[in-house]
Amino acid sequence: MQQLQVTPSCMVDHPGMDPVCLNVFSLQNAFNIYRADYGPLRLRGVQNRYRFLAYRSFVSWCWGFLGRKVRVVIPSCVVLRIRREFPDTQGSYVGFRPPID
Repeated sequence: MQQLQVTPSCMVDHPGMDPVCLNVFSLQNAFNIYRADYGPLRLRGVQNRYRFLAYRSFVSWCWGFLGRKVRVVIPSCVVLRIRREFPDTQGSYVGFRPPID
């Protein structure tokens, strides 16, 4: 793994953030992997799909595979950056939801 010479003060400033979480080609690849593992992704609109996949990609990048019903809180700076890149057309966002048993 490549190490950074200077540790960024915020994850949105990390040089890996854009290629891993915000690049639409990377997200399309993540979509193909998701579809193969879980079946169709039932989200309307490409922005909603990209936002969902960007969150998943960030979690995978930072924590790896967490397992079923295991969730982590994504830092607000990252959430805001992803929302800015892939906004909801209605401006309606849910936020963190714990898993349902």
